[in-house]
Amino acid sequence: MKHNLPVISEELQNYLTTLLDPDSKKNYLRKVITPMEDYTLHVYDDLSQIEGILDYLENCGYKAQQHSVFPNIVVIEPKGPFELDLSNTQKQIVVDNRAAEMIYQGSDIFVPGVKRANKVKRNDEIVVTSQQGINVAKAISSMNHSDMLKAKKGIAAKNILSPFQVPSVEQLDMHHLPIYFQSFPAYLASINLDPKPNDCILDCCAAPGNKTIHLSELTKDQAKIVAVDRSKRRLKKLIDKIQRFKIQNISIFAGDIIELSKEWSQKFNKILVDPPCTALGLRPRLFFGLKLTDIQSSANYQKAILFACKKLLKQGGELLYSTCTITKEENEEVINYAIQKLNFKIIEQRFRFSKMETSKEFEFPVQRFIPGKDRTIGYFIAKLRRMK
Repeated sequence: MKHNLPVISEELQNYLTTLLDPDSKKNYLRKVITPMEDYTLHVYDDLSQIEGILDYLENCGYKAQQHSVFPNIVVIEPKGPFELDLSNTQKQIVVDNRAAEMIYQGSDIFVPGVKRANKVKRNDEIVVTSQQGINVAKAISSMNHSDMLKAKKGIAAKNILSPFQVPSVEQLDMHHLPIYFQSFPAYLASINLDPKPNDCILDCCAAPGNKTIHLSELTKDQAKIVAVDRSKRRLKKLIDKIQRFKIQNISIFAGDIIELSKEWSQKFNKILVDPPCTALGLRPRLFFGLKLTDIQSSANYQKAILFACKKLLKQGGELLYSTCTITKEENEEVINYAIQKLNFKIIEQRFRFSKMETSKEFEFPVQRFIPGKDRTIGYFIAKLRRMK
């Protein structure tokens, strides 16, 4: 079955027409179905490892180089695209949409993502398909279909061919190194907050924690950092990173920052807000089931988070707001709310790399990354100061 990718609703198609000019929309839809052109590997606090990492990546067949501005970043090109030859493949595994997008870029097929696997036996060569009928990989099954549906975890099938192959710590067997993959805009979000060793910092939507531990690295493990997230499962990933990198200055709280702000009297001089969003900037995206009501609901929640954070931020304190989406409702309109209703002032960011300008309706000094113009995920960054 063939599709025009991404599979996207007419409602969202029409919305993108109002958001982007025709060329930007066309380029966005063309690039959002592919992985990022540049994957950024963050080397944590140990530049002596860089040369060895570059040599290892080259031996694994990846083109990689040290970033020209930030020496603790290694920039890696993904492999692909590859043509899927499925001519002799008869059996099929159907996976959920998020799993399909991961498998499309080289991930193995894990049990939780499997929706159907009729008559599949161990060691069968199979085609992996999304729920919309998009072929995303050829694989070799590791389990019988009955075991896949009974098991709660494990590898259901090994990916042997997908359109793209992106680097990962697991795939490259680099667990022993002080590294983690972090998108370049997310790296900029942390560094533009400009954290200092004596700061008291809140990361209020912290998990899975890459920006949190970056803040610790930037302050040489000396700032007081409080990390909050409403997902205990995702916080486990942050806890694992804290233990892995032996970080001492991060305290963790599970809960919604809106509710916690009503109980806390503590004040912070810097806050990082990367709230839940519609994630229209993530790559690759093969299917968009989003409705316009989802965008507005997300924006309302983001405004509520900023309202809560104002109570927790000292007067004159700074707040860095970022999302991995491209909608103006969740980005410029949220910032405009903070300026007009919460007495924040927008301020310049020291490190600016985005190519996309904001609309004339909101001429703010923000950064907006968008697939088709930038070699990254879609992302938005704004910096604010609390005036009173």
